[in-house]
This record gives sequence, C-alpha cells and structure tokens, in this order.
Amino acid sequence: MSLLALFQWLSHSAVGVYMQQSQWAFAVVETTHLLGLAALGGSLIVVSLRALGLLARIASRQLARELLPIAILSFVAIAVSGVLMVSGEALKCYYSPAFRAKMAALAIALIISLPVYFEQIRHRDERLPWWHRVGAALSLLSWLSVGIAGRAIGFL
Repeated sequence: MSLLALFQWLSHSAVGVYMQQSQWAFAVVETTHLLGLAALGGSLIVVSLRALGLLARIASRQLARELLPIAILSFVAIAVSGVLMVSGEALKCYYSPAFRAKMAALAIALIISLPVYFEQIRHRDERLPWWHRVGAALSLLSWLSVGIAGRAIGFL
C-alpha cells in the first residue's frame, strides 16, 4: 500500500468522515492536541533546562523521573489527537510540505530527546557530561521546529 493510498483510506474511514462532517470534533481534538503539546513541551523544557545546568536546586534524576509520566501521557494524547486531526484533512496533509516537515522534525526530535531524557533518569551524578547538555539544547531546538512546522500546516 502506498502512502497516498493510506491517506486516502484514512480520509474515507468512519473516523475521517466524522472528523470532516462534525461541527465540533476537530475543535475538541485540536484543543486536546494543544493541551498535550503544552504538557509535553513543559516537561521536556524543564528537563532540558535542568540538563543545561539551570534549575540546579532540583535533582536532575528526580525531576526527570517525576515528569516522565506526564511526558508519556501527553505524548500519547498528542499522537492520538494528531491521527484524528490528520484523518479529518488527510489529503491536505499528504500534499502539505509543512506536514512533511513536521513529521521529519518529530522523528528527529524523538531521536534526540529520548536518549537525553532517559540518560538523565539513569545518570546519578548531578553534573551531566557536556554531550548531554548539547543533546538537551538540540532537543529544545528540535521540538521548537516541530511546533513551527505544525503551525505552518494551516498556512502552506
């Protein structure tokens, strides 16, 4: 099955049709997506800032552990709501360069952020190695690019 066929199927699925025809579904799902983004972004920003040496009063290992459930739940909410939103405008997303940029940026952000996050949980020393700080900075930049590309979907 080609990627275009997958997007066409998604557009014509029961969920896709409902998202396209409902007066409120897209707004509710988008609100959920944005709330999940705020929770995930908040947890990742705090963990990354701690890795960069800021927020030094809080133990980095404890901070990352305590924020992990929020990060996981918010990512699940973002993923589910994202699929629902795409189903409502699947062909628009398929042809959108901004959507493709967002998916590429998302893949890069996950590849960078997951090791940074989990290494911070595993690391016992409060002084993190230089490469961890670089990873935290790259994580922040990559998630910013996901947000910018996501915002551009409505305009491009």
